[in-house]
Amino acid sequence: MDFRQLHYFREIVRQGSISKAAEVLHIAQPPLSQLLKKLENDLGTTLIHRYRKKWELTETGELIYQYAEQMLMQMQDVKQRIREIEQGIAGTVSIGVSSACSNMLIDFVSMFRTQYPNIKINIIKGNSEELLKRLEQREIDVALLLRPGNSEQYQMKILKKQPFVVIIPTNWLPLFSSQDVTLEKIASFPFIMLGAMEGHFLHERILQTFNERNLKPNIIIECKDVTMVVALVNRGLGLSIIPKMDYDSPFLEHTTLFELKQFDFSMEPVFLRLRDEPNSKAATQFWEIVD
Repeated sequence: MDFRQLHYFREIVRQGSISKAAEVLHIAQPPLSQLLKKLENDLGTTLIHRYRKKWELTETGELIYQYAEQMLMQMQDVKQRIREIEQGIAGTVSIGVSSACSNMLIDFVSMFRTQYPNIKINIIKGNSEELLKRLEQREIDVALLLRPGNSEQYQMKILKKQPFVVIIPTNWLPLFSSQDVTLEKIASFPFIMLGAMEGHFLHERILQTFNERNLKPNIIIECKDVTMVVALVNRGLGLSIIPKMDYDSPFLEHTTLFELKQFDFSMEPVFLRLRDEPNSKAATQFWEIVD
């Protein structure tokens, strides 16, 4: 059975006769009769008992009629959803976001929801290295993360630059005599290092900056996730150097941030999508709301 046969059979049942159904369908009566006969032969059953002046739907005919109603309604729903997706008013957009940039995403999601309330948003968190791989494998449409070193294969929208700061447990404040925290001071404390990630040079840059001053940080933990680094500092396990993002975390309650003038490196949060690759209407519309 195909959808044309189901559509024609449903109309025959609704009209109560082949002749009336033929008029509604704008086809001749003989081809419609032949279609009904073929459908019965294909199914090996009689769907309609035809008498001289009346006809009657059989039990199997009733079964096929209910099936036709269900399938044709579902097909209509599918067509409607396809139209909405093609028009960009429905569908799904998948957004990857790194922990360092997660709070920056909220305003964009809010704006997008206001403009396109029927589009579903799928948010996937991960470190920058993981998100770049997901983007390349087309598991996500857009990624918000710290700008990678090699970005030629991506389209990019750059957000405001973020300097790096020192984050320490608040109960360590008595050990810091002034607001000027130096690398020499940092080197004397347990250090929690943001782990090295493919495409990013922060890890190397931090070590290089210490090395230029003949210093070696006392690295006790390495972690690629910024929120976990913040949580570890919050527990008093060490201090760290992190990008100064708009963090909103309960783990900041017992931490303090300091400027680090000796470390002039900054990071740029960026939205990325694959260059020269097709995008859904929903993904394109999200991309366009990013200033």
